[in-house]
Formats: sequence, structure tokens, C-alpha cells
Amino acid sequence: MVHPDRYRYSKFVLPRPLDGVRVLELSQIVAGPACGRLLADLGAEVIKIESPTGDLARSVPPEIEGVGALYAQFNAGKRHVCVDIRTPGGAEVATALADRSDVFLENFRPGALAAHGLGYQRLSERNPRLIYLSISGFGQDGPWSERRGHAPLLHAEGGTMEAGSRLRGAAPQPEVYQHADLYSGYLGVSAVCAALYQRDRTGLGQHLDLALAEALLYASDQVVVDLLDYDGRREFDTWTYPVVTTANGEVVCLIGNPLRLFDRWMTALGAEPGPAPPLDEQSARAAIVEAAARFADAISLQAALAEHRLIGAVVQPATRLLETDWAISRGVLAEASPGVMVPAAPWRSTGATIGVAGTAGSIGEHTTDVLTEVLGLADGQLEELRDSGAIR
Repeated sequence: MVHPDRYRYSKFVLPRPLDGVRVLELSQIVAGPACGRLLADLGAEVIKIESPTGDLARSVPPEIEGVGALYAQFNAGKRHVCVDIRTPGGAEVATALADRSDVFLENFRPGALAAHGLGYQRLSERNPRLIYLSISGFGQDGPWSERRGHAPLLHAEGGTMEAGSRLRGAAPQPEVYQHADLYSGYLGVSAVCAALYQRDRTGLGQHLDLALAEALLYASDQVVVDLLDYDGRREFDTWTYPVVTTANGEVVCLIGNPLRLFDRWMTALGAEPGPAPPLDEQSARAAIVEAAARFADAISLQAALAEHRLIGAVVQPATRLLETDWAISRGVLAEASPGVMVPAAPWRSTGATIGVAGTAGSIGEHTTDVLTEVLGLADGQLEELRDSGAIR
């Protein structure tokens, strides 16, 4: 287990890049929240609106002190407001917050928020400077706009699973990580920052339509090769790299193609290449695996490879990397909720502070503070909204 007290926290002594930018977020699970989390890391004030039932990610185990770890990762540093937009009073509160925001971030089905008066057209008429980012499975228009766009569905239909199966010569397997969601969330940050920059020159906001399916294709480096119907050698063929096991059971990935580097691998491993090179990658990989098995452990194997300028990487869980001196010195983790450590923003700046500025709160934890500070509501008005079920 990684202990929070082993990490060094930087103080916010430099300005934050998005200081003064207010983001109103109505999103849940991964794609939208990941976008909001990074905007918060960059210094934006992110106000996350949740319904009384909360973001579905809140209940995803494990939970530490009532906060789901997945929820904490993608919602640290935000202000948490509970508003039921299905009620007239709740929709009015959300509209008023949008009037006073720079960015509106949502990942609902196209048209869902418009039914509550929170669509781009109405909000932009009230606030022409508003940048409205919509993240959906297949975009806001077109024949598939009403389809659901879960990441696993897109991995299946978008070629991620098929390419892995075809290139490895193995049965298709679902992905472990939510690639489509994460690509969309982080690409959305780029779109928002570009729109903010453009608004500085034009004074006008815009509607950003981001589709998970397009984000997945944009970030997939093998798609362009497949479009050419190419069936030859691929230079960045990382799926072919040999994975070997040493005598003590440690698993090491050898960084390089088994067939093209066959003689170098065998020489480094102290084995004879044989009278003729193998005819295919599978037989080359088998010979390399057999030769590597004679090494006592990963350290001795890596030392032998290093003498020939070859690399072997120990296959290990992320927690092993996160407990190294490198990870601690870089501060790659931050505390997103008491007892919950999450990856920090992955870059540093000499002129700005970037990183988590607060924990992931409970449902409605900041409702009173936000509505008082941003909208100037008095105690009596807040009480009326609570009594009507508009806020919590």
C-alpha cells in the first residue's frame, strides 16, 4: 500500500493557469469528470452539479470513508453541489450558475439537458461568452447521435479489440482501461483551452461537440495503417515483444522485436542462435523464452541485456512503480480524499502551479457556499429551494 506521508506536497506559490475560469460540470462516471478534474488541476473553479442520487461512480468500490476511490480520482479539487434539475427551481439554479460561468461541461445523451432548459442554444443566448462542451458516444447529430456510447462498446466497434486480437494472433479480449472515456476527457481539456484562447480575441463562446468514437480513432496509432489495407511489417510492433520468466518466477518484457533482433537477443542471453535463424516471430520468441529461463532473477537478466544495449522491463503492478524514489521525488500522487491517493497532473511548470487543490467532497457538500457566493442567495431563498427539493 502507498502511504500518503511518503509524498512531498508542493505549495501553491505560483499562479495557476486557469485562475479565474469557472466551469459548471454536469457529468458522471469517467469521460466528463476526467475533463473536469484536469481543468481543476489547472486552476479552474469547477462546480460539479449532481442529482440527489449522485454520480454513479460514487458507489463503485472500494469506498474509503464513504467516498469511492474511482469517484475521488476524477473529482478531486471540485466544489460539489446537489441540484435536482428535474424540478423547476433546480433548473433555474443551474441556469443561473451557467450565466455566471465560463465553461459548461456535460456528458449526457444529446438533447437530454435541452429538455430541462439547459441546452447550448438557450444558455448561449443568455451568456454569449459561454463555452459549452458536450461529450457523447457518437456526437450531437447524425444517424447515431441517440446511440449509447459506453467505452467497452466503442473498443469493440472502433477496432481496439480487433486490432489487438489480429496483431497478436490471439482471441479478442475486453480492455482493462476505459480508453475511449479517458481520451475524450483529456482531449476535451485541449478543446476548452483553445476555445478560451479564441474567446479572448472574439469575445464569443462556442459549442464543442466531442464524440467518444472519434476520440478513440484519433488516439489510435494503428488506424491509419489499417486504412491502407497494409499487411506488412510494422515498425512499432510492441505487441510482438517477448515476455520471459526467470528461474525465480519474475516476469520480464524484452523491449524489441524477437525476429529482427534475434541474434542480438540470443548473444546477450548467452545462447547459440543455431544454424539458421527462425522463420517466424513465434519460433524466435520461443527460443528467447527458453534462453532467458536460465537466469536466476530479473536483475541478472537485465545486467546481461545491458551489456549489449538491450532492455528488459520487469512486469509489475503500478504500486511498485509508485513506491520508488522516482515517484516520490516527482510527487506523482496526490491525496484526493482522506486515505485515497490518485495520480497527480503529469507535468510540472516553472511559471505556474498545477495540481489537485482540494479533495473529492460528499454529495452537496458545497451547495450552500456556492449558491451564496456565486448567486448571492439569502438563507430564506436557500430554505425554500431545500423545501421544494430543488437543492440538497
